[in-house]
Amino acid sequence: MENNSYLFQVNLKGMIELLSEHIYSSPNVFVRELLQNGIDAITARRSIDESFLGEINVYVNEIQSEIIFEDTGIGLSEDEVHKFLSVIGQSSKRDDILEKDYIGKFGIGLLSCFVVSNEIIVETRSLYKQHKGIRWRGKSDGTYTIEKIETEMSPGTKIILHPKREWKLLFEKEKLKKNILYFGSALPTKISLISDNEKDVLVESLPVWLNPDSSKEELLQYGKQIFNINFLDVFRISSETGEIEGVGFIMPYKIQFTGSKEHKVYLKRMFLCEQMGNLFPEWASFVKCVINTNALKPTASRESLMDNDDLKTAKKELNAIFKEYLRFLSLSETNILSEIISTHHLYIKALAAEDSELLKLFVDYIPFETNKGVLNFKSLKTYNEEIFYTPSMDDFRQIRRIAGSQGKTVINAAYSFENDLIRKISIVFPAFKITKITPQDILSNLGETIVNDQKFEIFEERANKILKSHYCRAQIKKFEPEDTPAIYVANDEALNNKNISELANASNPFASTLHGFIKKKEELTPTLCFNKDNTLINDMIDLEDETMFEAVINILYVQSLMLGNYPVNKKEMTVFNDSIYKLLIMGMSNFSQKLDF
Repeated sequence: MENNSYLFQVNLKGMIELLSEHIYSSPNVFVRELLQNGIDAITARRSIDESFLGEINVYVNEIQSEIIFEDTGIGLSEDEVHKFLSVIGQSSKRDDILEKDYIGKFGIGLLSCFVVSNEIIVETRSLYKQHKGIRWRGKSDGTYTIEKIETEMSPGTKIILHPKREWKLLFEKEKLKKNILYFGSALPTKISLISDNEKDVLVESLPVWLNPDSSKEELLQYGKQIFNINFLDVFRISSETGEIEGVGFIMPYKIQFTGSKEHKVYLKRMFLCEQMGNLFPEWASFVKCVINTNALKPTASRESLMDNDDLKTAKKELNAIFKEYLRFLSLSETNILSEIISTHHLYIKALAAEDSELLKLFVDYIPFETNKGVLNFKSLKTYNEEIFYTPSMDDFRQIRRIAGSQGKTVINAAYSFENDLIRKISIVFPAFKITKITPQDILSNLGETIVNDQKFEIFEERANKILKSHYCRAQIKKFEPEDTPAIYVANDEALNNKNISELANASNPFASTLHGFIKKKEELTPTLCFNKDNTLINDMIDLEDETMFEAVINILYVQSLMLGNYPVNKKEMTVFNDSIYKLLIMGMSNFSQKLDF
């Protein structure tokens, strides 16, 4: 059977829909593509004449709804017009010039104009292949015409567009100016906007963030202008991989880990994108960057960078640069470092947990929430021979007050990275004692009552009968402060045991199965610990009225749950309310009896 070769046919209308709906995120990217074509044409001409500066002029006529992008670049010959403008996917970049000098690559940029216009008119004259110009007129139906321009024209290219009705707004002067500055504010060529014979030079000098002579004050002023934020500090960024240059701004307020990270990323000084999470270190989310890369590869839409090996290497280098900046602060500008850590301590803790060298440099500045307030590590190690920590928020809430009465300093390590950080500190600083603590540890250290004192044993027996329905046991201990009548102590396993017990005794089809999961160990039963030295508890020891005794025990139980920030279920809330009601009735009854007497 004979094999025949055929050419693919391209549906231009389908290509335009693909560009507008799937490749380009916004119709205004046609401005970027036209600026890019102009810059690349000037770059090509500059390769022939290094002294050539070139410029781009954008003419806008709002009355006629027309815009013209004119560059003084190398231009195109008739053969090149057929080859580059009429073949989709064919890039116009010459093989004799390094690809890295160009912004564009994929040969589809000009098609973006069809998103906003039904026709593209290109008038061009080659620098060295002809003296007459060529007019190429392409339409969105896939047809094009070529004709010679009889009048004289200088080397370069003009691209003329008239908007579709729905995109007239993009052709208005102020909107066009905004988009030119948005995409091209850092470009290395003079760009002017001309309207009604008035010339407004939009881009001419090196942007402040790329100028090595810019002062810190100038950079911070630029950051405020671009992001509308008064940043804490700014530092230079430079990476060999990707040929990256730029600046990083330190946020002045706390930000969420899950929040979007807005930067400004330029490719060969053309704006590329704002969201570039795969380039910057995750822990450095408190840094807003403005960078330019000359060597990293863009995606086809030129709205992001390709996630390749070069990008991964560049990310590692940026990670090292950010760390070096913090290291510099720790040695020379500790006041700024202290302010940064105070504001962004969660991110700094994430960094310190993975980098022992940096941990040593600024561990003293890292703040921790403790039972004695927020303290930095320098204060903790200065005033404590041993520090305790708990990785559970519920445990911290239980033990913070009682631990303080025992002279213990306890860190709440329930927040992100803190548990890992404390373990890292234990390794890096082995001479300093940091010990994990649980509510059971606190309970074990409470003062024991006299074992042979029968009245305490009887109190515990009576309380245990009442607390059994709450899956809790009673103990009398001596602890400070004396004004606390009882505390509820339960670790995660004990709380889990309680929850399973409640479900197992409820009317549900899985009750019999759940009984098998209940652990019978005494230490896995939540404990309501009564304070031997508390006045109320001492009065209750001699209280003979069982109804009143039960009501007070139930109230103390639920009150201890609330003080420990434990959840209180419907059953417990009902018991609490009923107990208060009983005490009220008994009180009123006693009051009436006194009146009768």
